[in-house]
Amino acid sequence: MRLGETLRHWQESWAQAREFDSLDREQREALARDVGVPVQILPVLAARGPNAAAELPRLMEALTLKPDQVRQIHAALMRDMSLTCSGCEAGARCREDLERGTASAYYSEYCPNAEVLQELQAEAVVKAKRP
Repeated sequence: MRLGETLRHWQESWAQAREFDSLDREQREALARDVGVPVQILPVLAARGPNAAAELPRLMEALTLKPDQVRQIHAALMRDMSLTCSGCEAGARCREDLERGTASAYYSEYCPNAEVLQELQAEAVVKAKRP
């Protein structure tokens, strides 16, 4: 990442954190209800920014899963996986593996969604075998 991009990202993150900090308790609770998450998770999501779970659809595609199709069938599961991805500490490694094209080989070592993704892959195989 270039210096200018890094500074812009930092400024955006700082502005988002300030905006989130300005919310009172009732506003935070309303936001949590709207998003469908516990209020305690909001600070983590706000700190990570809107692209915190950007790796999930990329990883799913690397695993030959179709994120939009999975979202239509398992909306709540996709939301939960996105939240898990948003809070994941291995985001940098995931991005690196995705860029190298090695994510499908190594994601199970660090991805907190690995088990669910493997189940979705198995489900896709079963569906593909149906006449």
